[in-house]
Amino acid sequence: MSAPTELPAGAMRRIRWRRTGSTAIRYRQAGRRVRAEVLAQRAAVRWRPECAVAVEAGLRAGARVRRLPGRDLALVEAAGGPAAAALWRRLEEWNARGCLRFATPLLRDSDSGQDQILTDEITVRFRTEAATAAGLERLGREFGLRAVRRNEFVERQWLLRLEQAFGLATLEAAEAVDSLPEVEFAAANLLTEAER
Repeated sequence: MSAPTELPAGAMRRIRWRRTGSTAIRYRQAGRRVRAEVLAQRAAVRWRPECAVAVEAGLRAGARVRRLPGRDLALVEAAGGPAAAALWRRLEEWNARGCLRFATPLLRDSDSGQDQILTDEITVRFRTEAATAAGLERLGREFGLRAVRRNEFVERQWLLRLEQAFGLATLEAAEAVDSLPEVEFAAANLLTEAER
């Protein structure tokens, strides 16, 4: 199991995972330790509009694709093993060509058993208003995060988007940002589907 290690504030820790099955991981989310299972045979994918036809057709050739209603997002499921590895190779190729906004493996929370969709978004709250402007500039420069919008109720809290969100990069960036002294908390945004 990949466990968080003590790194200097803002240092990025790579979370290791296998692209052929499931991998147990640990990560920090808003100051607390979280245990999850990476489900490599299942991916959340958001592609760029100009690549939509080619990417969706390519994914459907080797996996089951389900578009989420009301979202520009698809869940992709490969059979597992070699099919999962092939899925991630195709996603890496499309990502290298600039066709994807993000491609992330699904996570299963160890405590709740709920499947979670990792996106390219991170919620960040700065400790002081004075730290906010300088902090946003630093997060853009050092981590490739850009501001999407400010929270309307908490002025020091922002929704940020990771420019290169592939694999577990969103979790890795959120962990690093959460360790910065000017940050009160940082958490990767995860989507869950309620069971019917």
